[in-house]
Amino acid sequence: MPLRRPVGVLAAAATLVAGVEALHWWASRRDFPPAGTPRPAGDDVVLVLGSPSTPEGHLHPVQRWRTDIAVRSLSGPGARLVFSGGAPDGVRSEAAVMADYAHDVLGVDRARIALETRSRSTWENVANSLPLLEGAGTVRIASAPTHAARGRRYLARMRPDLALRLAPCEDYRVGERWREKAASLAYGAARRTVRRLRPGLRAGA
Repeated sequence: MPLRRPVGVLAAAATLVAGVEALHWWASRRDFPPAGTPRPAGDDVVLVLGSPSTPEGHLHPVQRWRTDIAVRSLSGPGARLVFSGGAPDGVRSEAAVMADYAHDVLGVDRARIALETRSRSTWENVANSLPLLEGAGTVRIASAPTHAARGRRYLARMRPDLALRLAPCEDYRVGERWREKAASLAYGAARRTVRRLRPGLRAGA
């Protein structure tokens, strides 16, 4: 009898972990054009969706994860990174913080990095980065798998022609950043609840 509670807790925890992993695995494979869709000639461009820095303006673990995903997803010598994210309250922009990490720690050449520093939401990350995606042969969106899938849906709504150039990032690895994965799902669920209660909210809010 005394063993039932610990076993039950472990079983519930294992189910939760498996569920979080399964949802991210599924999200990493959705909202892409059909296999064999032709793409124009052009370089690979990876759009990194913004996320708040620490209160001191330093790299946040979520930003680190998104940048790691983006850099390991670069394909080809001409591949470029577009970091998107504004600068709230006069702090350095989210885009600049992530770009510094990509250059200083991960060794990405500055010539391969572009910044978009006006955005305050995922919708704006995509919308404000469109001019930087125009010449891409392949477009990838880097973030947590569930968040990146939302970015792909936004791109399809704004620019269906560019959405036909979408390709996957290396954004799903089993057990990687489990707490951030869980937080991403929790945020997504809270966001959907708010939008159901306030259907007048603008897209991307």
